[in-house]
Amino acid sequence: MKIGPIVVTALVASASAARGQSPGVVLPERLAPATRSAILRLIDSARTVGLPVAPLVDKTAEGVLKGADDQRILRAVQSLTRELGDARGALGGTTDLALLGAAANALHAGVSADELRRLQRASAAGSDALTSALVTLVDLVAKRVPVSSATSSIQDMLGRRAGDRQFAALRAEVEQDISAGLSPDAALKARVGLQLRALDAAPLDARRPPTG
Repeated sequence: MKIGPIVVTALVASASAARGQSPGVVLPERLAPATRSAILRLIDSARTVGLPVAPLVDKTAEGVLKGADDQRILRAVQSLTRELGDARGALGGTTDLALLGAAANALHAGVSADELRRLQRASAAGSDALTSALVTLVDLVAKRVPVSSATSSIQDMLGRRAGDRQFAALRAEVEQDISAGLSPDAALKARVGLQLRALDAAPLDARRPPTG
């Protein structure tokens, strides 16, 4: 009897579940069986609704690497799963996995769903620019820039069609100024002011990344 590809896929998934595994997922060996099973259920649920699972696997590995106990790791993965769902809801159901991951990190850093939506509306240059913007926003908050200041500044840059090059430069410049003794908020304001003036002065085509 010939077995179709759908049946084979279902059999593989069932066998993986029986062994306490999820197809294509490798979790650290240190986890207790109960924790492993709980995390795999979260991963399978996320996959079922179309959420990216790689960030969940990475969060688990990060917790193990940092020596966190199993319950703390499980709570972190549960929190990230919720944030990924919230991020997709805030961004209109986007399927861009990189953008979803960056948006979830922004929510975790204290950015609200409403602020995410405003940043998306301001991003005339598309999802790649928004992803880079959110990565930069999270980096700034990690450097102790107030969330409100970081969000407002990033929105201003998105409104000027800033791209990955400008956001990468902003991250490096703010870090440099903080290392030199400037407060995080002052460093951001100074560097964003320079970036905005440069963007205003540049021809529109020069702000876009090269294609081809």
